[in-house]
Amino acid sequence: MRRIFNKIICFTAAAVAAVGVFTVSACSSTFKTGALDGNYSKGEVAKEDNGGFAVKKGDYIYFINGKEVNTADNTYGGVVKGAVMRISETDFANRNYSNVQTVVPQIAYSGNSNAGIYVYGDYVYYSTPSTEKNSDGEVQNSFLAFKSTKLDGTEAMKDYYVQYSDNTVEYRYVEENGVVYLLYVASDEKLFGEETGVKNLHSYNTKEKSDTLLAYNVDSVTFDKNDLTNSRVYYTMKVTDFVLNKTYSTYNQVYTVTASAERKFATGAKDYTEYLTKAFENSEEGYDSSKDPEYVNCGTLVYDGIGIGSTDNLNITPFNGEGAENVNRSAFTYTISSYQNGNLFYTRTRSSLGSTSAALLFNEKETDILKAGWNSVSGNPEDDKCLIRDGSASSSYTYLFDKNGNIENVLIANSNGFIKTVINENGELVTKVDGEDTFYMTTNGQPTILFIDYSNKYIYYSVSKNANGYSVNGYSVNRVKYDGNSGDYYNPFGDIVDDYTPVCVLDLDAASDWYKPEMFDGQILFPTQTENMTDYVYILACDLRGADGKVLNNKSIKALNDKYKGVSDKIAEIDEKVYENLPKALKYAFYTDDADYIDELIQAYVSIMDYDEEHFWSKQSVEKYKDFIAVQGDWSEYSKDTVKVNGNDVSANKRDYYYSLLGQMNENDAKAYSDLLKTNYLQSYPEKGKTWFEGLSAGAKAGFIIGVTAGGLIIIAAAAIVTRIILRKRKDKLPSYKKQRIKVDTTDDKNIDVYSDEQ
Repeated sequence: MRRIFNKIICFTAAAVAAVGVFTVSACSSTFKTGALDGNYSKGEVAKEDNGGFAVKKGDYIYFINGKEVNTADNTYGGVVKGAVMRISETDFANRNYSNVQTVVPQIAYSGNSNAGIYVYGDYVYYSTPSTEKNSDGEVQNSFLAFKSTKLDGTEAMKDYYVQYSDNTVEYRYVEENGVVYLLYVASDEKLFGEETGVKNLHSYNTKEKSDTLLAYNVDSVTFDKNDLTNSRVYYTMKVTDFVLNKTYSTYNQVYTVTASAERKFATGAKDYTEYLTKAFENSEEGYDSSKDPEYVNCGTLVYDGIGIGSTDNLNITPFNGEGAENVNRSAFTYTISSYQNGNLFYTRTRSSLGSTSAALLFNEKETDILKAGWNSVSGNPEDDKCLIRDGSASSSYTYLFDKNGNIENVLIANSNGFIKTVINENGELVTKVDGEDTFYMTTNGQPTILFIDYSNKYIYYSVSKNANGYSVNGYSVNRVKYDGNSGDYYNPFGDIVDDYTPVCVLDLDAASDWYKPEMFDGQILFPTQTENMTDYVYILACDLRGADGKVLNNKSIKALNDKYKGVSDKIAEIDEKVYENLPKALKYAFYTDDADYIDELIQAYVSIMDYDEEHFWSKQSVEKYKDFIAVQGDWSEYSKDTVKVNGNDVSANKRDYYYSLLGQMNENDAKAYSDLLKTNYLQSYPEKGKTWFEGLSAGAKAGFIIGVTAGGLIIIAAAAIVTRIILRKRKDKLPSYKKQRIKVDTTDDKNIDVYSDEQ
């Protein structure tokens, strides 16, 4: 019995460090970097902005510069892709997308995309792959380190608040009473040597540098779906009778807690000493309150599903709610469907005599749950108070609320589109399409919501098929206004385009395995999967502002689509028999606006390959290519529509007119992307003709050199030997002479004047 209780304890950072979750003293050391200029303290962050891949605060938008993998080099200071960057609001509005600064030159990464970067006060909070090494020298990049950096780029942590061994861990950075907490769910945690890990809910106080176990051995944890800064969490737990050593399977409980909660008993300030003493009475040592752990659950009991009508032979425990002993009903099992806008949506099944009922869908306002006098047992509504009697598809429901938090409409996504429906006067969710209150708002395929623009009443969503005829690798971007009635969406003629007619935005294609697109100041930011960029998931910005600075209506987006498609249609109309290779070359020009490379390529083939100057492109083709770049001749009509992008005038026959890269590509990706475009649309760059030797492989070249060297040495040696033999033979045949030496008279001849001039 003691072993059971040793698995349940509210522990501190020191305990966590021993089991794979590591916490350290925050900001004990920081990277030394120069401060960025500008007033980074200005302004507040809208709660709907926090937690994605981009956050706006004051004069700046902070964003993750593309999707990077956790196995990439994460050395501080050397990271470009995946780094946290910023762009000023002015540069963003003026499309100076390349005028960015790096705030955190490390990879902002999470294995799930339910939460990203957060800005609170003067700091940005994020997670990044660990750079620590194990005993074998291997980088532990499967671990996720949670850190913060000051918004001016200084005080970047070398250490971390928490480091967890699973980089898919679910988390939120939240703020309560001016203190930032990291809420995270340890999904497979073994605190005390358990054979099987359990799911635990933690809260880390970044100010006090302390980790609190909020709940041990939970079944599920649900964060706020829309407000990623909400510090309140709901979770479900099973109930264990520790006296009988029995966990009940026919019912469970729902709890709620906030990040700042301190250790307390979930059902009130009860003293469990007597209960635990009884639970330990059969153990060898009995219960010792000084060392044996207590039941740990820092939350408040919301719903208790205990009931007598089951085969589980239920017993009341101290963990059951007030009034549980008087319950005369079947047991309930809860599954939380969604928590949003102050409403808890959950399904409830009834277990009786071995059978289970359908999953009824309910909702409860949080204001009622948290008010004084709420009872977790009697608070359970009757079955006829449910929203719908079959809530199995409730995960596909999107709830729209009025300003008082009441459900105004529900959008149901099915294989055909969105059904817009209501809660009727009986409090029931209507799902049958009847044409008046419940009708199809869209009919262009199974939708996935990307984001909702509540201020303009637009819903942005994806369907698998791009309505403009383009292929889709991830999410397409479609839009429709959601506040209309059935007549607004009825279009019998098919040629009327207004805000209640769904439109697809260009060929936007967002990665579906990362953060969903976001919108700031009328511009959509999306992690691109568009043509040619499937291997380079950077952020592109699509400006949907009109001349008046307001977001374009659907009719204007349709016109933008037509203009965009008109460029490709016009290229496709070019007769390739007359202008060979020109259509593909123009696609290269569409993406790059590169006027010089084609001349360079032609000259390379002339000088290196000795080709005729018109081998690939006639002079007329080259002229038309340059007309496209200069927006003249056949393309002069597009010269009337230009925008400034990165300080340059870009016309409507170039891609950057419609959407452009936000931030920077790293050097390798930039080169690879440039090479890819040249490969896809132009001839490969010629190589100088190779001699027979240059054509050999490296091994063959080495073998040849060694062979020649060895052969040369043999020839030299042989020549020396032959020469020696010949000389010997000649020596034997020719007469021998003794060379006579000159005799010198060394006697002193005083009659000779050695200094006199010869006459």
